[in-house]
Amino acid sequence: MKREFLVACIAFVACCPSAWPRSAFEGTWRPEYPQKVSAARKHDLFDLTNGVFECHSCTPAYALAADGADHAVGNDPNYDTRSITVLDARTVKEVAKKSGATLLEARLIAGEDGTTLTELQTIIGETAHPYVVRIHCRRIASGKPGSHAVSGEWQRVDYDLPNNDEDTTYRIKGNTLSMSDKLGRSFTAKLDGTDAAYHGSPAITSVSVRMLDSSTLEEKDKSHGKVVGIIRWKVDPDGRTIHARFDDTHGGLQEQTGHRLN
Repeated sequence: MKREFLVACIAFVACCPSAWPRSAFEGTWRPEYPQKVSAARKHDLFDLTNGVFECHSCTPAYALAADGADHAVGNDPNYDTRSITVLDARTVKEVAKKSGATLLEARLIAGEDGTTLTELQTIIGETAHPYVVRIHCRRIASGKPGSHAVSGEWQRVDYDLPNNDEDTTYRIKGNTLSMSDKLGRSFTAKLDGTDAAYHGSPAITSVSVRMLDSSTLEEKDKSHGKVVGIIRWKVDPDGRTIHARFDDTHGGLQEQTGHRLN
């Protein structure tokens, strides 16, 4: 199991220039889900046989006893320990920690017909509040004879946030944009590219926003002065639809559409 780096993808903020009618664009926005997973993404390879769980597709790959105890993992920059617990014939629980703090709780749930797998990841510590990511997978290959139902090769199909944790509210006053979301993240920044403090995310320390044209805004998320994400928001003429393009600055691009709730 891998923790999804959803990072740049996880804040969905709608922005607009101060020249637009405030009543038409201020409010709360929600991204559209589910989001498709690229077919080119590496498949997940799990094996749970004779009380040992192995993740061959993880980086780094690992194998440990599925006894519910914390086991040290080496060469992993994200976690110090992992534990695997078999909850029933179709469900496995994972807990991953760093320096004793739980950062990931995940459940792998195999479908009754054996052709599907649902992974529920609770991500802790990336934002002020934990959030849940639900991933749907389809079976590509079966596991070993006698292995647990989660064993085999799985292709991720799509994912969503079942609790709508990315719902985001913004306000514009003069030339200043204020953002807050359900994850506890927020900032208040000038619309002229000036750096401002970013709150609620250890991965982002500051942000700058700049208008590119009458309906497009560019947001740059930074960590101690280094740009770690670039997001472009474009609002449709209907005033109720927004399109986002996320750039993680390492070649990873993602596009998403959202709608205004109020």
